[in-house]
Amino acid sequence: MRKAGNIVVALLTFADIIVLVILYPLLSQRGAETVVIYIFDTFIGIIMGLGFYTRIRKLQQGRRRRYILNNWYEIPLMIPIAVFAAAQSFTTHDDIIVVGIMFRALGVLYLLRLFDFVKDNLRIFGGNKTLHVFVIFFMALTITAFFFYAAEHSEPNSQINTMGDALWWTIQTMSTATYGPNPATSAGRIVGSLTMVIGVGVTGVFISTLAAGLTRLRTTPKGNNQLGYETKQTIKNKIDGLENLSEADVQILLTMIKSLHSSLQKSKSNL
Repeated sequence: MRKAGNIVVALLTFADIIVLVILYPLLSQRGAETVVIYIFDTFIGIIMGLGFYTRIRKLQQGRRRRYILNNWYEIPLMIPIAVFAAAQSFTTHDDIIVVGIMFRALGVLYLLRLFDFVKDNLRIFGGNKTLHVFVIFFMALTITAFFFYAAEHSEPNSQINTMGDALWWTIQTMSTATYGPNPATSAGRIVGSLTMVIGVGVTGVFISTLAAGLTRLRTTPKGNNQLGYETKQTIKNKIDGLENLSEADVQILLTMIKSLHSSLQKSKSNL
């Protein structure tokens, strides 16, 4: 039942992203169609918020903080596009809605994590650490692109006319492969400098995380020892959070240890 609910939320989120991207030209206008889009998007945000709250409520008090720290990236996804539209009405930056759509695009993660092969590969390459680095990179890309657009788009000599231009420039800069136009304003140069520093830093962390994951992959036992290795890792993880385990969890842990010990003893005797 829980998996079915996750599938529904993932599909609704993906549908919302498609609607926002396709009907983006309508979001800056006033009309019945725009109101319907905002209502649907807000409904999706509420569903994601309720799901997040429900998952937290089911956890023991000591594990809630850890869950929030591991899944903090879901919070920006819940912000309705209507909030960005309202903010746009108080500013001269007519593409601020793009920031909201970019944040909501992270909702694709809801869909991807339903597939076991994605979770397995993510676990191999660093687990939540790799995911967090990717999310931080994506959000930094979005935010710096907006600030660069805000600094440059009103400058007559600037070639940055839309949020799309700013995103393209920021992607090039963060990847340290920029060959686009130079900033035409002092504020643009400041944002550009910060973008370069963030890009180099995040790229370095991402590469080191992947390298550590590949190292673990090469040192992980193969064949018949794989199950025993994974069970040991599970036991170690449970022991690390021993103070948060319930009595039932402790009994399960003891059963796992006894079962693993028995299995290893049999394997040893067969050598």
